[in-house]
Amino acid sequence: MSEPFILSIIPERIRQLGYHNYHIRYRDVSIKANAKIIVPAYNELWFISGDPNGIKIESGYGLYDSTGSYVYDNSHQHRGEIIITNPNTDNKRIKFIQVIIIN
Repeated sequence: MSEPFILSIIPERIRQLGYHNYHIRYRDVSIKANAKIIVPAYNELWFISGDPNGIKIESGYGLYDSTGSYVYDNSHQHRGEIIITNPNTDNKRIKFIQVIIIN
């Protein structure tokens, strides 16, 4: 998913969730080889920017898996408990656009 597309859909996604105010942060996450990161994003939306290779991301919104496993539909939008896994023997980086919802 491209950054311009993500930025264009954020206002509508926030309205669909019943909110109007939000902050945007760019996140560049590094994950070590054979490691897992858990991100508590219950009041946030995280969008995957680009198509990172060799990463698995799971949340209540779906699954993104570019590790070579067959996945019918990769989700680029995540919320809730987000689990980022790097099953490879080398370190990986992944870029997100984080949308923090403000009540």
